[in-house]
Amino acid sequence: MELREYQRDAVAPALRGRNCIVWLPTGAGKTRAAVHVCRRHLESRRGGRVEVLVNKVHLVEQHAKKEFHVLQDAFRVTAVSGDSSHKVFFASVVRQSDVVICTAQILQNALVSAQEDERLELTDFSLLVIDECHHTHKEAVYNKIMVNYLQRKLSGQQELPQVLGLTASPGTGGATSFEGAVQHILQLCANLDTDTITSAQEEEEEQQVQSHIPEPRKQYDLCQERAQDPFGERLKEVMERIQQYMEIPSLPQDFGTQVYEQRIVELENRAAETLCRRTRVCALHLRKYNDALLINDTVRMVDAFQCLQKFYDTQKDTKDPTERFLSATFEENRATLKALAGDRRYQNPRLDKLEAILREHFQPLGASRGIVFTKTRQSARSLLSWLQDTATLCGPHIRAAVLTGAGYSNQTRPMTQNEQQDVIKLFRNGTLNLLFSTSVAEEGLDIPECNIVVRYGLMTNEIAMMQAQGRARAENSVYFVLAKANSREVSRELLNEELVELMERAIRAVQAMPEQEYRLKIRELQQAAVATWLMKEAMISERQQQHDPDTVHLYCVNCGVVVCCGGDIRTVEGMHHVNVNPSFGLHYRVSSGKSQFQRAFKDWEPGCRIACGECSQDWGMEMLYRQVKLPILCIKNFVVETPAEKRRYKKWSAVTFPIKEFDYLEYCSNTYGQSF
Repeated sequence: MELREYQRDAVAPALRGRNCIVWLPTGAGKTRAAVHVCRRHLESRRGGRVEVLVNKVHLVEQHAKKEFHVLQDAFRVTAVSGDSSHKVFFASVVRQSDVVICTAQILQNALVSAQEDERLELTDFSLLVIDECHHTHKEAVYNKIMVNYLQRKLSGQQELPQVLGLTASPGTGGATSFEGAVQHILQLCANLDTDTITSAQEEEEEQQVQSHIPEPRKQYDLCQERAQDPFGERLKEVMERIQQYMEIPSLPQDFGTQVYEQRIVELENRAAETLCRRTRVCALHLRKYNDALLINDTVRMVDAFQCLQKFYDTQKDTKDPTERFLSATFEENRATLKALAGDRRYQNPRLDKLEAILREHFQPLGASRGIVFTKTRQSARSLLSWLQDTATLCGPHIRAAVLTGAGYSNQTRPMTQNEQQDVIKLFRNGTLNLLFSTSVAEEGLDIPECNIVVRYGLMTNEIAMMQAQGRARAENSVYFVLAKANSREVSRELLNEELVELMERAIRAVQAMPEQEYRLKIRELQQAAVATWLMKEAMISERQQQHDPDTVHLYCVNCGVVVCCGGDIRTVEGMHHVNVNPSFGLHYRVSSGKSQFQRAFKDWEPGCRIACGECSQDWGMEMLYRQVKLPILCIKNFVVETPAEKRRYKKWSAVTFPIKEFDYLEYCSNTYGQSF
């Protein structure tokens, strides 16, 4: 495999067996250089095994098919993701492979597995390649794996794998001072047990990198607020009316902001914990109106109206007087809102700017290719709908689609992994030439060079900015920042530019450190990281033993009916929380139609959604585990009462009582009266 000179220099320490981070820009061929390291490593080490870790499922197949496939001439290469059947037998697949490419969570699950045949050790590998390694921090899965590594290293364990990290953008970790940025880079190096950060060092090498990856021209396209916004004003009037109905003093009035959303979510949580249904239901509806204001600010009034209409057209609990008041309030305003939403006089000025950019760069006989980055799935879909409704942008010269994440969301349907792959494939081969995308396309995805990238009203950090900018890699490409004049988005983008320079200075400073000083700092940071982690683990363990499960009760978050006690809960495979009390079935209704997942599971299959029998609040879903039906409960749909307090939790891992593992034989014996 032929490498460019700067690639050879960047991986030289790795070829000598040293741990290092390769820092090169997006498109400079970091992965290809890593493949070269893997080949040399396996050729020189008898019984060696490489683990390539990625942080997104779609990158597994991409790396396997686009880069690491070249190793198949001499080595066994296997790709394993949450969507593949290999995942079920991961440990045995690893033992039969020379190179394994997988998501970090799959490896982490195997490292902590209690099942002997499913468990792996870090020493089962001789080289760890960590893609987008700047994610090795705090609670990220990469960091959990590396804390495990550091614990073993500090206790003197030998034969730990070599570590090779790849990144285009280590960032500054939120630091705005030079000292803080240096500390962040050192912490990243400590977390990855890095001997050195390598990059294009000499001026000649930097010029070579720049010749392969042209820098896009950056352009700020700023617009003013709508001169008039009667649609938005009407939404705010409705919100004021709902707040008056709530009869709570000093409620926030900053409608249509992220700050308002945050405060209303806090109000909803407090209301749920005190079982105040009226306040909670009003808060939920206010959040939906606030979503509509944010959509109105980002895209079209009609998109905001449709979002609200969809919410109110779903079945509500008509027995509840608060739900009846809120539905009636929307119905009173539905016709007016619909009429205002269709009035083109109040169109969003930001869309006029975007239309001008696309008209200029996508000419009928041109070969443009572009990505418009936006914040939410909702806005990505709305922008595609806007494009299809805009006469000047219709035609065969613009062939657009949406590319969004695969994670679960209450707001909009996620794309499946297969749908993502199909869109990327069509974009790669030119069938599509424009994507409306969330951050999923910023990082790691092998997307062909674009000559136009638009950041549409986005406010993110310097890493996301660099990743998005790295997509504009064609000759004479342009990177647009499209936002309101004097907005927080513009301020943040300007700050990001300064933070990128700060990051580069910090990296150069760390690279220039005397070796002994560097090693001493890294050792201190590693010892502190492991100590902090162990203390945190001990606190979690202690917290989970605070209350007897039989003294804990779960209430429906919506109607406040008590449905079970903590002693009824068990975990299946350490992650699914089920209720094993046969009488629990009296409290819920089962929907028609099974929950659909793209992948198969080892011992269970998904069943139907379940909802509260009293108020229809979603609770979770049934699972069929070894032919036994068990209800899986989603903790956020309940209020948990302990002898100390009533609380809502986002995750089961935060509860203050111990939960036993599900015992299949015991359950069958208790339920069916059989002894086994």
